[in-house]
Amino acid sequence: MRPIRFVGPGILLAGLVALAVAVARGEASVYLIFIVPAVVGTGPLAFLGILLVFLGFFLTFFLWTAGAPAPAMGPPGTDSTGIMEVTPHGTPKTRRWGGVVFLGPIPLVFGSDPQMTRWMLILGAILFLALVLLTIALLIA
Repeated sequence: MRPIRFVGPGILLAGLVALAVAVARGEASVYLIFIVPAVVGTGPLAFLGILLVFLGFFLTFFLWTAGAPAPAMGPPGTDSTGIMEVTPHGTPKTRRWGGVVFLGPIPLVFGSDPQMTRWMLILGAILFLALVLLTIALLIA
């Protein structure tokens, strides 16, 4: 893994730290608007933190997708040597993938097949419930 891939997450973390310091110094306030955090700042440190968070998100997306390896040539299920991986049932081995994207509090799920999509739906529901419980805990405290 190339070290340049960690620049985006590092800048994102620096932005979050700057925002935390700005909140601690009274230069910024944090609000939860239906689970989505919102930051209102008046000082330069709050501005720097917000700028670094956006830059960190952008660089993480850009650097992690730009360094993706090129797909191997050949039929599906082959590795770089051209040898086809086969399951015990004799069928070619395929990669399965899925993901969860949150638009505000709403999880959007996707996957390469119905079973993987189902697992991502379960993961999305668990994460949604965790966000709701954390929000309730913050409101009570």
